[in-house]
Amino acid sequence: MADAFSARLGSFAREHRDAIVYAAFGAAVFIASLAATFPYAATLTALLRPLSLGFSASGQGFSLPLGAALSDVRVVSLEPASPFEIESPDVTLAPALGALLLGEPGVRVHARLYGGTLRATVYRKGTEISVSFNLSDLGLARMAVLRALGGSVLGRVSGGGWAKLAGSGPAATSGELDFHTADLTVQVTQGFKPIRLGKVEGSLKLARGGALRVSRLSGDGPDGAIQGHGTIQLGDNAGQSHIDFALTIEPSAEGRKRLGVLFGLLPHPPGPQPYMLSGPLLAPSIS
Repeated sequence: MADAFSARLGSFAREHRDAIVYAAFGAAVFIASLAATFPYAATLTALLRPLSLGFSASGQGFSLPLGAALSDVRVVSLEPASPFEIESPDVTLAPALGALLLGEPGVRVHARLYGGTLRATVYRKGTEISVSFNLSDLGLARMAVLRALGGSVLGRVSGGGWAKLAGSGPAATSGELDFHTADLTVQVTQGFKPIRLGKVEGSLKLARGGALRVSRLSGDGPDGAIQGHGTIQLGDNAGQSHIDFALTIEPSAEGRKRLGVLFGLLPHPPGPQPYMLSGPLLAPSIS
């Protein structure tokens, strides 16, 4: 039975070879034309506008086999007081599967970002925008959001997660992120030596209502080890956000020497007893 079916299929293919080739070529041209004319920039602009985010690019070209390449891409907050900003020298876009087959607006994104790479799928489902993403070796020093918090952060971060965004504001956003850093260094304030934390791993979960839960934070570097967990209640900006966090610092012998002046300003010596941070995010009380 199977041999007879294979023979008939082979005979049909030989007899209709030209028609099959033309049909395949036509389908390829149709898909390529659809992908090439897909309104990538307009789709991303429409997806981001309800979130008070603006999108711009200086130029667009083709990206084989399907998609487009954008240059000098910027995503910025449309809120005047917000420091949110993402810049990439080049971004490759392609229609997401749902965009091609189901008519849903969505794109797959690959971008060079802060010396590393970002891969993401962005699409709309009802009134929500869903994003799944992976980050690889992003430079922390280049991130405007971290600079706005004060101090200085050096190192690289990688990880992955998802987010669901709604146009009704940050309180309607949810998501998760697992991350790890390399060569993380934090300078809390000018005049003190930076804390060399090295490799730090963590898990974050953002619930609707703006509660950012840090369920796991652990690190080990030249200056010692840290462990932490807690919650940050996000406001409209960093100045209106509040923190409730427990942080344990176990300094190394080298860390005690380098950071002795800084540790001397804390309410108790570093060790097994955690520090409790509470109050405004930018100026919390420490006990």
